[in-house]
Amino acid sequence: MLTFTRVFLALSALAFLLIGLNTFHDPVAAMAGIDLVPASASALNEVRANYGSLQIAFGALLLAGALSASFLRPALWIYFAICGGLVAGRIVGLVVDGLPNHVILTLMATEVVTALVSALLLWRLPRAA
Repeated sequence: MLTFTRVFLALSALAFLLIGLNTFHDPVAAMAGIDLVPASASALNEVRANYGSLQIAFGALLLAGALSASFLRPALWIYFAICGGLVAGRIVGLVVDGLPNHVILTLMATEVVTALVSALLLWRLPRAA
């Protein structure tokens, strides 16, 4: 189970790092699939910070968990909290705003799965880890 947990964190880290780097590099293209059009320097700055750099930092934390036994449990907690928070926000959005496009629904499904997997791995992780 420990090997699976490390691989899960490493692959997730890679995904978040790539998303962050892509968004940091070209925020307009990265936001096109979710119908966001950053149209000013302020908007571009906000997208680079919150969808670029924040994703890179999150990926780095997940990678630290994959590589460091002492950070494995905290990385899973962070993963669960962030993806769980994203899911909660998306559920509120569904109720308040209506049905989003397929990209958002795919993101939501991925976030539900990864939140559940991180919770399961936390539960199954030996206390000594």
